[in-house]
Amino acid sequence: MKTLLIFFVLNFLCSPIFSQKIIFIESQGAYDSLLKFKVKIKLDDEASKVIWSNGGIVHKKLILAMKKNQNLVDIPDSELSLKYIIYVDKNNKVDSLKYYFEKFVMKLEGDKTRLSFEYFEQKSEIVIVEMDKIFRDVLKNLKFYFNPIRPYEINGSLSLMQYLSKGVGAEFRAAEILKTKKNTDKILNLSNLGLKKLPNAIYSYKNLEELDLSKNEFEVFRLNAKKLPKLNKILLSENLLNENSIKIKKNKHLHILNLSDNAFETFPKRIQRYKGLKDIHLANNFITSTDEIKFKKLKSLELLNFYNNQITSFSENIGFLENLQVLDLYHNQMNFLPQNIVKLKNLQTLAVSNNNLWEFPKTLQELMNLKILYAHHNKLSSVNSLPPNIENLDLGFNLLESVPAVLKTTHQLSDLDISNNKITSGAEILKQIPGLKKVYLALNDFESDPTKFAELQQIIVDLEKKSVKVK
Repeated sequence: MKTLLIFFVLNFLCSPIFSQKIIFIESQGAYDSLLKFKVKIKLDDEASKVIWSNGGIVHKKLILAMKKNQNLVDIPDSELSLKYIIYVDKNNKVDSLKYYFEKFVMKLEGDKTRLSFEYFEQKSEIVIVEMDKIFRDVLKNLKFYFNPIRPYEINGSLSLMQYLSKGVGAEFRAAEILKTKKNTDKILNLSNLGLKKLPNAIYSYKNLEELDLSKNEFEVFRLNAKKLPKLNKILLSENLLNENSIKIKKNKHLHILNLSDNAFETFPKRIQRYKGLKDIHLANNFITSTDEIKFKKLKSLELLNFYNNQITSFSENIGFLENLQVLDLYHNQMNFLPQNIVKLKNLQTLAVSNNNLWEFPKTLQELMNLKILYAHHNKLSSVNSLPPNIENLDLGFNLLESVPAVLKTTHQLSDLDISNNKITSGAEILKQIPGLKKVYLALNDFESDPTKFAELQQIIVDLEKKSVKVK
């Protein structure tokens, strides 16, 4: 059963006193009482972003804790889901947590089938004791990186069966798969087996080029890639690894390493020794700083992915990555980009959406090879510098009040998104972008000035005559 979408709702606390406890909702009556106290209010975009981000931190830590737990086995029902509510005070500290279980049920209502979740009364003492331990582990060193400066709730849910440990029988399952393989195989998929230890048998695959060990339970990973001389790609996403628990003896051909969805709080130092690496994926971890990374040793990198971490500022040493083509910094907490980003002369794609960027570096136009720039959902009030060869530019969901005049210099620009800003003027600039094929303008403030709005309507007509799609 797939993970349920997490939803986060900011509530004023109707019952202001909480006892800093982990509370199990143990009966239908207690569940009904809990629902009575939920009073929803309308969220602004900033509060929604804060709660979504903090909820994501909790969710990731909860998954990691559940995978590590070896005793939570008394859950035979695959339709069972865990629900939790975390009450956070105005100082961004957890006050208390309540949790309960729900079950996915189908009911016949006339000639129609209705699907819904209903409260499930969990009677297993083992499950309750183990869940209490898991939540204590999650909350023990929990650190939120954003603060709306008022009390709020984090509501979350996930499927229990999906994230329970699969460690029992993992080695047997791996051995059965390996029996079906030939020593000459180039690709080996041992994902989603619950492995905690690497089978020694893999070293007999001397032609191996790709090793997929994702969605397992490695807390420590050791691999001698020298014994696999052709190994090019290692997938270790969705495991339990941290910066001190991974060691790979490199070979000459190892180029791609995926460490996304683990428990890294810093960039693993040992990885910095692998000078031949071209792709490093560290999405969905807990990394806060890049200052300790020795980028000078990673000059071969072509792709670097830090999607959805907690980075507040990026090291100026990024300038050493002279071969970098793709940099993904989506969903972090940066206020500014490093000035030395302009030294990435081969950069083609830059993704910095969902940060807190106030401006771009003034020398951004020096990135002559940059073709794609995603910068939506930031705090940009003006854009005065853009790469001259940009083709796809997304500035939606910012604070722009006018169409940036610098767009006149972007002769290769074909796709432009400036929707969901506060733009009231400057639309005539769009007619001066010769390669424009598509532009998103919706949800701005053009209509605040009737004269400007009338001018916009004519500009849209003129653009559409030139086969530009306007949305």
